[in-house]
Amino acid sequence: MSDGDGRREGRQRARTDFRFDDARLCFAFAGTLADRGREARVERLTRPGDLSRWSVESGCTAVAPTCTEAELDGARRLREAVQRTGVALAEGAAPAAEDVAVVNDAAAAPTSVPVLAEDAASVRWDGDGVAAVLSMVARDLIELCGSEQRTRVRVCGNPDCGTPFVDTSRAGARRWCSMKTCGALVKKRAYRAKMQAPEGGE
Repeated sequence: MSDGDGRREGRQRARTDFRFDDARLCFAFAGTLADRGREARVERLTRPGDLSRWSVESGCTAVAPTCTEAELDGARRLREAVQRTGVALAEGAAPAAEDVAVVNDAAAAPTSVPVLAEDAASVRWDGDGVAAVLSMVARDLIELCGSEQRTRVRVCGNPDCGTPFVDTSRAGARRWCSMKTCGALVKKRAYRAKMQAPEGGE
């Protein structure tokens, strides 16, 4: 079982665990390739079962869909189209036509459907395969592009990260994809550097 941050209960979160901290669905999916600013990136979708697990942990479906290698390859293509489109939005540029086509193609598939619990206190999503989950990801990006929040897309200020996010802060000054991860890490690095610096700034 995992918590809302994709961390297994009873242990520290591993680098290969999925991240959903403060993330919009489409950019949480983009984050399945981590450390984009480093030479050695962290691939969190290494096998079909990883995509099945992400589908459940993201809340897109209640039942892990079966995934093939071909579907995993397609999911990675969509992920990179989402990533590049997010960066383009952050830069105020037009996304590449090829990326828009990939997103539109994924969004054309039927999505998972919401199912209301008998007590009307909760909702789960039931889908029919990986295509439905990827459609939800693509449609989330399309909804973002068609909203005023498109001007609030930023790229994480951690140079090792590079994941886009939506700045929902009132001041519009958010710098990190998540304060729990990148924000805390960068501040920790700055603190250590300050403690190691010679007195007098020499």
